[in-house]
Amino acid sequence: MANDLVKVPPKLDGFDGFENGTEGEEQRGSLTRGQTIKFTNNYTWITRDGEELSPHLELVVVDQLRIVQRRHVDGPAENRILEPLQKFPDIEKMNEETLRSEWVEGPDGQLRGPYQRLYVIYLVNPLTMDCYTYYTSTIGGGMCANDIAERTKLTRRFRGAQVYPAGTLSDTFMHTRAGGRQRPHLIVKRWILLGGDGRALSAPMEPSPKFIDGVQENVENKPAIQSPPQSDAGVRTVEPPSYSEELGDEIPSNGSAGKGDRNTGSRAPTVRTATAKSAAKKPFPERARSRA
Repeated sequence: MANDLVKVPPKLDGFDGFENGTEGEEQRGSLTRGQTIKFTNNYTWITRDGEELSPHLELVVVDQLRIVQRRHVDGPAENRILEPLQKFPDIEKMNEETLRSEWVEGPDGQLRGPYQRLYVIYLVNPLTMDCYTYYTSTIGGGMCANDIAERTKLTRRFRGAQVYPAGTLSDTFMHTRAGGRQRPHLIVKRWILLGGDGRALSAPMEPSPKFIDGVQENVENKPAIQSPPQSDAGVRTVEPPSYSEELGDEIPSNGSAGKGDRNTGSRAPTVRTATAKSAAKKPFPERARSRA
């Protein structure tokens, strides 16, 4: 029909349409984005070149991958990326069914089965757009990836699917057979909105001069307008879920739990002070040991 709307594909500019591959060549995609980082036995985070990352550097976790990796004595490893919601296969059983001649040497010098769980966490510096990739196959690294995923899923239930955690790389204690040690940990500082409505924040405008009886007001002693913090450029921060949102119920002022306690007819209305209101919006307390 003449009145049918014709959808025109969006025009790509030199950035969105950039492609550096060669026609006819097999494209082998790398899992690494930007620099690789690792968590050391000294509980620090360093880059591939050995540069230590500042514990105050705020990074945004933009994606995660779960991979079944098979290592070889000679040659590169094989990576099978799991689909969303797909469970890991029985890695222990797969290794038991593999010939010992195909086992590989682990970091401790002992032979291990060739199959292992591999987690990949992608992080971005929102100021410089520097990208970092964290590979981990350790138990502690898997706990870190699981913690990030669970907290993100919970927050997205209340704040939308485009919410991502932003925070600093740190460490936290975990129990082991030997008593315990520190493991990788992300201290979430805030939750930001990417894509969709996540537009850059505009800088504040200078106020127009005021005139009193035809004379311009003296602004020399007026405090200067503060621009938005540089860390907020290009992203929008959202509030973390409150306790009442997560529990699906209001917390009574007398501290009693009460999904079943709905009879408030004889109860005086609760007066929420500013302190109580702000406390209700605070996220779960961080259990991590934060380095100064």
